Amino acid sequence: MVNVTKLDECADVSEYREKVAELESVLKDHDPIELEVRHHFAHGTYTRELFIPKGTMLTGQIHRHSCINIISKGKIIAFTDKGRIEIEAPHTFVSGSGVKKAGYALEDTIWLNVHPWDGPEDVELIEKEIVVSSYEQLEIENKEALWLG
Repeated sequence: MVNVTKLDECADVSEYREKVAELESVLKDHDPIELEVRHHFAHGTYTRELFIPKGTMLTGQIHRHSCINIISKGKIIAFTDKGRIEIEAPHTFVSGSGVKKAGYALEDTIWLNVHPWDGPEDVELIEKEIVVSSYEQLEIENKEALWLG
C-alpha cells in the first residue's frame, strides 16, 4: 500500500494539493487497475457509480461545482484539503467545487457522485463540463467568471 499518512499531516490547502500530486505520481509507478464504473441518467442529473475493491488507493478528479457523494456500500478512508475522514456506508455528503479527494478502501466500496446535467447522455462531454484538469485551470475559470460578472 502507498503511504497516505503524509495527507494527514498537511498544514494548509496548498500543502495538501502538493501531497496529492506526489501520491498520484507514486500511483502512476504501479500497475493500474481498471475500476468498474456505471453511468446513470435521470431528469436533470448524471450519477457516476464507482466500484472500489478493498485495498485500492485512488485519487479523484477536480470538480468544477459541488456535488453529492453517496457511499452506498463498504468503508473507505477519504482525504480532502479539510482532512481525513473514515466513511462507512450508508453515508451521504456534499463536496464543494474544486475539491480533489484521495481514498483508501478498507472494504469493497461503492461511491456515487451526483451532478446536475441536462444535456445528452455523453460521458466524454459531461466530463469536459464537470471536471477541470488542474487547480490552475479552475482558478483561471473562477477569475474569468468574476470578471464577466
